[in-house]
Amino acid sequence: MRLSALLLAAALLVTSASAQTFQVLYTFNFTDGSTPNGSLIRDNAGNLYGTTQLGGTSGRGVVYKLTPTGEETILYNFTGKTDGGIPIGRLLGDAQDNLYGITSLGGDPTCSCGTVFKLAPSGTLTVLHSFLGGTDGAQNSGQPELGLVMIGTDLYGSASFGGVSGCDGSLGCGVVFKVTQTGEETVLYRFTGKADGAFPQDLSADSQGNLYGATGGSYSQGNTGTLFKMTTTGAMTVLYTFPGGAVGNSPRWRLLRSAGGTFYGVTQFGGDTDCPIASSGCGVAFMVNPAGKESVLHTFNTQAQDGQEPSGGTVDGAGNLYGATFYGGIVNATCTFGCGVIYGIASNGSYKILYSFTGGNDGWIPTGGLTPDGAGNLYGTAVNGGGSNNGVVYKITP
Repeated sequence: MRLSALLLAAALLVTSASAQTFQVLYTFNFTDGSTPNGSLIRDNAGNLYGTTQLGGTSGRGVVYKLTPTGEETILYNFTGKTDGGIPIGRLLGDAQDNLYGITSLGGDPTCSCGTVFKLAPSGTLTVLHSFLGGTDGAQNSGQPELGLVMIGTDLYGSASFGGVSGCDGSLGCGVVFKVTQTGEETVLYRFTGKADGAFPQDLSADSQGNLYGATGGSYSQGNTGTLFKMTTTGAMTVLYTFPGGAVGNSPRWRLLRSAGGTFYGVTQFGGDTDCPIASSGCGVAFMVNPAGKESVLHTFNTQAQDGQEPSGGTVDGAGNLYGATFYGGIVNATCTFGCGVIYGIASNGSYKILYSFTGGNDGWIPTGGLTPDGAGNLYGTAVNGGGSNNGVVYKITP
């Protein structure tokens, strides 16, 4: 039973909001987890796996399993001590059903800068690496999603902070690292905040073993974000530099890459400056072709209850992009800036809102990417909402 993130799935057709079906699969109640904040992964039996930042027996988050019918099993309760706590983002699974992930708290007691962990099917958790801060790197609980990729048996990932100092404060510009199965860590690259960018986001890999990612940029260094390629030895190439303005700045979350070498992603800011949450814009969805030319697929704005500040997404085999936004959509007493939406962007650039959250039992502030199942369904999480406001897992059929 091999676990997979299923980033590229069979073609899905973007349809109107009235044609979609939305279902809450599970509502958290804190004792079983709270604030699910990352993309889900799915096994061949249709079970979903994810993390919550809070809740559980110690309040420091859990790793959970959810059956296709919505039955939850807690696989691990974090304590926030040497085992780590406040896990961030997506899990990674291997062929032996081990789960791997990152926490933003705990580990080394002198730093409490987070960990890289391995969770066996038996429920035994092994800390493979505890971040030490400084040049080694440090994680950030405010990062909406980070995860690991596996090349061979080695794990590769990024740390938001640490490395070289001088990026918007003294926390460091971030690093890319490798961790072996025996727990040996190597820092492959330390960002400087200059032409190479700063604050690396979630990584992806191609079939040749190259790593790809985005950096959020460092305003103190005059950098508004980059896309990069890196070898497993740490040789880094900047593929694209965001100029800001209408084409977006501060790319966030996982950079998606098609088989033909086209990149898809979203920026947190830039685009339409008539934005209630950020004067620099509500963000854009973009595409960068193999020649390094960017095209804006959609500019998020305040019109017609559009989404604002997009989170991660997924691209299907036909080049259609699906994702969610933190804000925008329905504005009410619960959601001052909107409860968030799920959207689809067809390969021809046509944009549709597939669902608008209400801030009630359906949740609000959807985070992370959307996970397809190959049958036309998408799965995601919202950090708030549900009966006790601890977040939900949802399923949508466009």
